[in-house]
Amino acid sequence: MNEQFEKYLTPVRELNNLVIANIEKLMGLQVKYIEDSVKVGLEQLKTASSITDVESFKNYITTQVEVSKQLTERAIEEGRTVAELSNSYATEVQKVVKDAMKVN
Repeated sequence: MNEQFEKYLTPVRELNNLVIANIEKLMGLQVKYIEDSVKVGLEQLKTASSITDVESFKNYITTQVEVSKQLTERAIEEGRTVAELSNSYATEVQKVVKDAMKVN
C-alpha cells in the first residue's frame, strides 16, 4: 500500500517542485524589473530637476527618447524570457505526466 501511494505521490511532488521553481524565476524577473524601473525613474527625475536652460532641456528630451528606447527593448527581451520559461515549464510538466503514465 505504501509503495502504491508513493507511486502516485512522486509525480505530484515533481509537479509542485516545478511550479515553485517557475514561480521563483518569474518573481525574480519581476523584482529585478521593478528595481531597474525605479532606478531609471529616479535618475530621470534627478536629470529633470537639474534643467536650468534650453540646452539642458534639449539634452533631457534627447535622453528621454533614448531611455524610452532602452526600456522598450528590455521589455521585449523580458517578454521573450517569460515565453521561454513558459515553454520550458510546459515541456517539463509534459515529461512528468508522461513518466507518471508509464509507471501506471
